[in-house]
Amino acid sequence: MKIYVAGPLTDIAAVQAVQAAVMAAGHELALDWTQGLDATFVEDYGSDLALSASLAADDLEAVLTADAVLVVMSDEEGKGMFVELGAALARAHRGELQHVVLLGPIRQESVFYFHPAVQRMTAVDEWLASIA
Repeated sequence: MKIYVAGPLTDIAAVQAVQAAVMAAGHELALDWTQGLDATFVEDYGSDLALSASLAADDLEAVLTADAVLVVMSDEEGKGMFVELGAALARAHRGELQHVVLLGPIRQESVFYFHPAVQRMTAVDEWLASIA
C-alpha cells in the first residue's frame, strides 16, 4: 500500500517514526517530504514562489495518489497537514480513499476529525494491525 504521512513540520521526528513503522510493515511512502526541501524551507514561503508552488503541488499529488493518508497529531502546531487532511477527506467523500487516519491523541479539536471517513487510532501500530 502507498501511504502518505502528514504532520507538523516542527515535529518531523514523530512523522519519521510513523514512516519507519509503515515501511517496516512492507508499505511504501507516497512521498517522504521530511527528507526534502519541505523540511528545510519552513518560513517565508512567499520569498520563493516557484519553489513553494512546486512543493505544494508535489505534496498534494502525493495525497491524491496515496492508498492511505495518516495524519500525525502532535503538541506542535501544523498548517499544511490540515490541507492534506482536507484533500484526503474529499477523496474519501467521493469513495476514492478508504484510509484517512488520525494518529495519536487529539489536542486541538476540529469537527473534521470526527467526519465518518476518519479513523482515530492511538498509534500507527494499531492502524497497521487493523489492516493486516
